[in-house]
Amino acid sequence: MQKQEKLKVLSPTLREKDRYIAFKIISEEPIAYSDLESSIWQILSDFYGELGVSQMNLWLLKNLYNADKQIAVLRCNNKSVYRVIAGLGLISRLGDSRVIFKILKISGTIKGLELQKSTLKK
Repeated sequence: MQKQEKLKVLSPTLREKDRYIAFKIISEEPIAYSDLESSIWQILSDFYGELGVSQMNLWLLKNLYNADKQIAVLRCNNKSVYRVIAGLGLISRLGDSRVIFKILKISGTIKGLELQKSTLKK
C-alpha cells in the first residue's frame, strides 16, 4: 500500500480574500432564516448559474443572523462583492411579503463590520 501524500497548503498571497456584507432586511413581516437562505440561493443560482454562484464562494452566516432586527451577514470573495449586491437587489419577495435589502457595510473581517455588539447580537 502506498502512502497518501498531503496536499500542499496555499500561501496567503494565493488564497482568495473574503469580504463580509452586512445587510438589513426591510419587510412587512419578520423573515425566518431558512426562508432567507433558500431565497438567496435560488435567485442567485437562477441569475448567475451554478458555476457563477460557486465562483462567488457565497455563504450566509447563520450565527450572525439577528431575527429581531432582521440583520444578516453574507460572506463572499473579494472579486464578486458587486455581483452579490446586484443579486440581492433582484429579490423582491420572500414568501408572501415584499422585501428590500439595505446594505449596511462591507468589510474584510467580521470585526471590521462594527455591528457585532450593537446590532448583530441580541
